[in-house]
Amino acid sequence: MEMHSTLEKWLAELEEETLILASDEINEEARCNMVSFGFNEDLLQEWGKESMNKFIRGCADLYRNKSGGLNMVFYSWLDEQAGQIRISAVSQKHGKLPFGCKLKLSGLTQVVDGIFSNNSGVYTKGALDVWSQNI
Repeated sequence: MEMHSTLEKWLAELEEETLILASDEINEEARCNMVSFGFNEDLLQEWGKESMNKFIRGCADLYRNKSGGLNMVFYSWLDEQAGQIRISAVSQKHGKLPFGCKLKLSGLTQVVDGIFSNNSGVYTKGALDVWSQNI
């Protein structure tokens, strides 16, 4: 299955606009490298889970290519309150992700399932589902 055309367009725009920042301050780094994607129920049904999975993996690959050889951690999660899929990257040297809540490092399939069920894990399991990988 190919990635949905809207998601392909978003990836192409991300390619053009993304600059990866490295900083000694993890929160600055996370904020500068974060991108949010809004969606609604109709779009999710049109895109499908497999296409969403490919899109987020494509974002990780793009961040790897844009990181200029820096050792970074790419991560993605659902911001349930904002209704957004979010991605970012921080330097591996920080040894953690920049969240103030409890995290559950999850597989990408679990994060995508959460996007489709509007369940980030924060309110139902007490920990935010986050998919991450070293890039």
